[in-house]
Amino acid sequence: MAALLMVFALTTVAAIVDIGSRVKESTQVVEEWEEVLKTISNYKGFESIEGVTIDANTGALIISNDSLRFGFGSVEVPDEGKAVLRQAVPEYMALVYKNPDLLERIETIEVSGHTDRLDHGGANPYLSRERAGQVLSFLMSEPAMKPYLGIWKTKAVAAGYSDTRFPEKCDEERCAIARRVEITILLNEREMLQNFLQTLRHIIR
Repeated sequence: MAALLMVFALTTVAAIVDIGSRVKESTQVVEEWEEVLKTISNYKGFESIEGVTIDANTGALIISNDSLRFGFGSVEVPDEGKAVLRQAVPEYMALVYKNPDLLERIETIEVSGHTDRLDHGGANPYLSRERAGQVLSFLMSEPAMKPYLGIWKTKAVAAGYSDTRFPEKCDEERCAIARRVEITILLNEREMLQNFLQTLRHIIR
């Protein structure tokens, strides 16, 4: 019986050590990503590009429709919009690439289109999706994006959210800041790890 208890105790200790190691490794990934978010959020280079901002919580690159200048009902990115994308997105990716160890943790690079709540004939879902697709297509063909093309080919997707992700500051049907394109880096397991991060920190430190 004593021998069995000893085996059980050793097995339990080994399991706890293994779990602790895995938890610490996973938590480290989130902490590293938080540092990347801090770097992106504090970067001053985007301040000179009109209509380009960073979401401090998600690290998403937000480009207003006023900067992209899509025509009414149009999905084609005009030259003014291309110039903004050409300047902002490579800079954004350069910031992400400052931590190369995290690159393999990237699950998705989402290019998403958004609209306000004013919808003529149910066109908003189409417009949000197609505009995101046009932005993605342009970036994939842009020479300035060549250093990041490999990861974009395997990870980038276009999505249209229409008015389903309406900004909190918008209190009207027609809201300028709702009409935008966002580029968001999503890490695998990130949402789950963030939920447990605060709880785990005091255990493993």
